[in-house]
Amino acid sequence: MRRFASVIAFGLILVTGSAKADIATGLQALEGQDYVAAATAFKAAADAGEADGLFYIGRMQELGLGTQQNLQGAAGVYRVAAEQGSALAENRLGLMHLNGEGVLQDYAQAEELICSAAGKGLANAQFNCGVLLVDGRAGEKDQAAATGWYAKAADQGHVGAMNLYALALMNGLGTDIDLEAARGWFEKTAQQGNPLGLYSLGQINDEGLGIAADKVKAHLYYNLAAAAGHPQAAEARARVETTLTPEQVLEAQAEARNWSAKAPAATE
Repeated sequence: MRRFASVIAFGLILVTGSAKADIATGLQALEGQDYVAAATAFKAAADAGEADGLFYIGRMQELGLGTQQNLQGAAGVYRVAAEQGSALAENRLGLMHLNGEGVLQDYAQAEELICSAAGKGLANAQFNCGVLLVDGRAGEKDQAAATGWYAKAADQGHVGAMNLYALALMNGLGTDIDLEAARGWFEKTAQQGNPLGLYSLGQINDEGLGIAADKVKAHLYYNLAAAAGHPQAAEARARVETTLTPEQVLEAQAEARNWSAKAPAATE
């Protein structure tokens, strides 16, 4: 089921034009688990010169959708697609090199491919490139460059990048400290029910980071974060509760009960 869910996520890619329309058809077929139709549509896109068509053919091979799983074959298809300009293929092939899946583990190659895809504007690659630059396994660590990539991906709505960019702004990691901006990004991810965003808003209200401390709000957000699965939120909620009156605890719980996540706004 997880494998199929990853395929559905492909549908977030916006496509236009006749070849890209074939990709849209292929993605729709994947959602319906019609793998023959999907492969046919992706091949038509690839034959028309759309490199992302090759990427999706490779992805079906990698996941074993409608065919026997073949990591080495998928990597070969990704390589051809990357050479033809597919950022999706560059990012995926880079991740395969990062983890040594079907190809040699090669951190330098992984960073080169992923950051090249980032330069083409792919949000997930921008996030991945930032993580690699902070980690430094392929060379020197570069927090400032990583923060720059997080900012670009955050602007495209990448939740993980929003959180890491917010943390960078909060702590002055590769950028100037800007608590107001950090809070704004955490609010965006929290509104989507993200555990880290919710927990971070709890911290901000708990410690009064850039705003007046508000223990009731802190309890609210820690409570929501705990329900969303953040591993430290329940302990933080219990600590804050000792500073509140019984009436304040009930107030915070009522706010949490009436709170609801919001889907991200649609983009053109």
